[in-house]
Amino acid sequence: MRYIRQFLSLRFTDQRPLIEAFILLGISRFLILAIKFKTVAPVLGKHGKESANKVTAQDLEISKKVAWAVRVMSKHTVWESKCLVQAMTAKIMLNRRKISSTIYLGVAKDEAQQLIAHAWLRCGDKILTGGGGRDKFTVVGIFGD
Repeated sequence: MRYIRQFLSLRFTDQRPLIEAFILLGISRFLILAIKFKTVAPVLGKHGKESANKVTAQDLEISKKVAWAVRVMSKHTVWESKCLVQAMTAKIMLNRRKISSTIYLGVAKDEAQQLIAHAWLRCGDKILTGGGGRDKFTVVGIFGD
């Protein structure tokens, strides 16, 4: 109930990206679970291409708001909304706003020598999602605009 009251107390300009993020988190999760990656990959961008390291100040502010909405709503989904789901969602939201970004896919080994994966999203020179611990991962895929 507290979260609903907090949501309703926000301005519509803040509610809208939260609603969009929630819906797209669900769609992204579904795509990951139900469809082969090679079919989903074009949604992420062009394989092997990176976006520019510079964006306008306005685009940077918009991208920060998108990252905030994805981060907040990923904590309130009944499905898993981990790094790849968050990166895909933010990428789709930025694409809708005509802001270029790059998704990075990385792999590493954990303490038990098991292969683990991670995804993060960069817009300009800012990491919007999945920034924590990304230095431990070897990049195996890049999808940009």
